[in-house]
Amino acid sequence: MRLSRILDVVNVSAGYGSEVILKDINFEVVDNDFIGVIGPNGGGKTTLLKLLLGEIKPFQGRVNFYPSSKDETLFGYLPQVSSIDREFPIKVMDIVLSGLMNRNGLIGGSGKQNRTKAIDILTIAGVDHLWNSSVGELSGGQLQRVFLCRALISQPRLLILDEPNTFVDNKFEKELYELLRELNRRMAIIMVSHDVGTITSYVKTIACVNRHLHYHRSNRITPEQLAAYECPIQIISHGKIPHTVLLNHNKEGQA
Repeated sequence: MRLSRILDVVNVSAGYGSEVILKDINFEVVDNDFIGVIGPNGGGKTTLLKLLLGEIKPFQGRVNFYPSSKDETLFGYLPQVSSIDREFPIKVMDIVLSGLMNRNGLIGGSGKQNRTKAIDILTIAGVDHLWNSSVGELSGGQLQRVFLCRALISQPRLLILDEPNTFVDNKFEKELYELLRELNRRMAIIMVSHDVGTITSYVKTIACVNRHLHYHRSNRITPEQLAAYECPIQIISHGKIPHTVLLNHNKEGQA
């Protein structure tokens, strides 16, 4: 059975001002995809997310969206915790409920129904006891959980996560990935991460972004493939003496 498209990116180049960050990108997301996005810092991962979220327009090419109905929430977005203003005077409940806002105001059921829905999601994330806490009172891991709840409350068709394992403890990191695996049964997921060794156990396919986008229709990629696609990336090698191998590929083959 052919899965329904959620979006596609066709021959897109994009960047900021006159600087081209992404060039000739072609990319498609369909229902139940679970795509891990990897690549070096400055390679264009954040720019790709901004394109998908509609925050920037392409220099050339087009990004097409395919909502199944006018009332559908297409995206849920979990930003990096470091981009959150910890001084902003807002409560956890209000953060989660803000995930139900669109240009026309609050969507969904009544206020009481929405608050019940928010508590249910906070409970799943293990932070329901913080519902009345201010954002400045939360640890990094707690904040990450709260914003995940915000991304999920509208039941989006596609969940986009930017480095979701940042500032979370090891226990919640595993719980997070297991939760994402369960969520993938009913929504597509795009996850940007540097933690390739972990995400390959959960994602279905991998997109390597380094100015261009190279799409691997598998969750396994070899160092040879990374080198061929010019994907500088950190690879962890396991053995009697744990060590890290740093690969830095470029067109000239220089380090």
